[in-house]
Amino acid sequence: MQFKAWMWIPFFATIAIAGGTRDFRFSVSDEHFKDNVKVVNAENTCVDGDSAHLHSVKLHFPLESGKLYLRSKIKGNQYGWFSGNIKAPCYKDLHAFNLQANHLTALEAVHMRFYATPHMKPFQDEGEIYFDRRYLYSSRVKTLYFVQNGKWQKLVPTSLTGVVVVDSLPKNTTLRIDADVYNTPITFAPVDTGLFYATFFIPDAYPVTEGVHVTTGKTASLRPRVIPLDTLAYEIQTEVTEEKIKGTKSLEETEILYDRFIDDMNASDIDRGTIAFDSIYPKVKNPPRGMDKNQSQYVAYAATFEATRSRARSLWFSKRLSKITSLNQALNARLEEQQMDTVQLELIPETISKNDSGFSILFKDSLQRTQVEWNGRFTPAVPDSALVAEAKNPAIVRFVLTVENKPVWKYDGARVKSRHHYRFLRLNVRFRNALSVGEGTFTLPAEILSEREVQEWLNPKPEVETVETAQNLAKNSVQTVKAKPSIEELSRAVAEIDSGTFRYKNRIVHMSPFGIRKTEVTIAEYRDVMKDSTTKFTFNDSLMPVHNVNWNKARNFCKALGGDLPTEAQWEFAARAGMNEGSLWRLRKGDQAFQFAIFRADGPQRVASTKPNAWDLYDVSGNVAEWTRDSYSWFSFYVEEENPTGALFGDNRVFKGGSWNSKTEDELDLTDRDDEDPRYWSNTLGFRCVFPSKFQGNSIK
Repeated sequence: MQFKAWMWIPFFATIAIAGGTRDFRFSVSDEHFKDNVKVVNAENTCVDGDSAHLHSVKLHFPLESGKLYLRSKIKGNQYGWFSGNIKAPCYKDLHAFNLQANHLTALEAVHMRFYATPHMKPFQDEGEIYFDRRYLYSSRVKTLYFVQNGKWQKLVPTSLTGVVVVDSLPKNTTLRIDADVYNTPITFAPVDTGLFYATFFIPDAYPVTEGVHVTTGKTASLRPRVIPLDTLAYEIQTEVTEEKIKGTKSLEETEILYDRFIDDMNASDIDRGTIAFDSIYPKVKNPPRGMDKNQSQYVAYAATFEATRSRARSLWFSKRLSKITSLNQALNARLEEQQMDTVQLELIPETISKNDSGFSILFKDSLQRTQVEWNGRFTPAVPDSALVAEAKNPAIVRFVLTVENKPVWKYDGARVKSRHHYRFLRLNVRFRNALSVGEGTFTLPAEILSEREVQEWLNPKPEVETVETAQNLAKNSVQTVKAKPSIEELSRAVAEIDSGTFRYKNRIVHMSPFGIRKTEVTIAEYRDVMKDSTTKFTFNDSLMPVHNVNWNKARNFCKALGGDLPTEAQWEFAARAGMNEGSLWRLRKGDQAFQFAIFRADGPQRVASTKPNAWDLYDVSGNVAEWTRDSYSWFSFYVEEENPTGALFGDNRVFKGGSWNSKTEDELDLTDRDDEDPRYWSNTLGFRCVFPSKFQGNSIK
């Protein structure tokens, strides 16, 4: 059989393509991309550059979110790679192709040539192809073809998504979408059709969550309502001022101001309702046309809106209470300062008698603030009969009690009923200008001696010895979770905290024994116990602390192990480890904050990467902040005497400890607190769990 010459042409063309050996002619290699080449007619492209000319840059992957990229053919076999923001008016004229739907990655597609028809020659590809992380776009034709494995393939087109533009907002406005924060102005593309929403943080305004309906190929403008901060502060009728507080000369003076302030607070008619706030804050929007209230997009928007609204309401309350809380803080600070003093009290005895062991002397003032009996002797010796006879004559005899100036407060409800000295150190006497030192014992009245604070001071407990050393902790709480840990293994790395007292919110409170995790819960532990596929972690090292978990999920995890989230008091008691300071390093010679805390960092580190506190708890300062069980109340003076459990009401939940994102050491103070809606989550927020104590008869309350 003979072939005519014209019959050979398509035959060889078919072999060339079908054989797959010459696909490289239909691809763009890295060396074909040229740097620093200008696109002269930049105004006709959909990429928004800094000037009339776009300059090509090096090919870089992965592609950035929110950016639009242009592959432009310069000439022959040379291409430029350009990037920038999208020009919103241009977007509606593009033809879109979903990369995933076409089983392509952006990296593959960038290196392919695309054609308007399957009859083009290898180098007759489209001159302008746009990319983002999810789509490929043509500005000229509705269909595109490419060659793969020697065969022509057709891209399946899809409907355009949308563009959302955020502009015309006050300077330094930011917005948050999930865990990501953006500066404004900004353009988002591509945006899936439906409901798009973000939470805005505007200077001198309340945070607000705003949504917009996104439709195919259209540009939507997202403009939140700017709600100026309400700076109206509550006023109470009180003579207590910060100047008077600073001017007090004694602890007694400050206590009088404190009691007067509490009485004035209780007598004031402070409106604790939210009608005024509700009148200025917008209501949640109804779903757009075609969407009902049960659709997942709208449910997520409504939940975020309510969380933001709750946060704004707390801010509104704090602004209104600013003057009151300022006075309260000043009073507490002054009390703390003066209660650290040691003072000498010169008193006339109520009674004095001589006995076989020396003298028995009873001191009692009119307010019963000082009420104590002393039994002992004086050195040098004092004439017995003369001392008894002249005891109430200060011209001859002067008794001086040395006492730590921290009285025990006895309460009647939320009000302080009385205060009593109990930290007596010594008694001296000056008889006819000669000083004698007392050697004896103090006996307190039964009603004072029975106070738990007094008992704890008289009978201090030794330092708590935890179950494991720091070396064993690193082994048990970190390395064992690399493989799938059992619930039993997860509960082992627990510090046993014995009962004790500590100063909490300016009151001595008693804590029952409990167990608490030595480390923050890790990602590996959370995944293994909860089987939660919906939580996405910003940082994926399995030994890093779990994050992006809201309060409800955190508590469910702890309950699954037979525990719970710690109360704020439990957390702070264990974190401070017997210290009065709010930091682990300020009172320790040579210690630095970075030895104990991960802060001023780009992200968290693996748990137990720094030194523990004295009770072997790691990362109580920094790394991630930690949820507690307590509700947050906008205002409360009352603290329970035993095992405080937080406010009786309040929508938000308290978290503690600072995080990797904290900028200063002050943000890591263990006595500080913050609060958020229980639905809130962040990559700076995690948790640890508490468990019933192993000491017999004790339980978590």
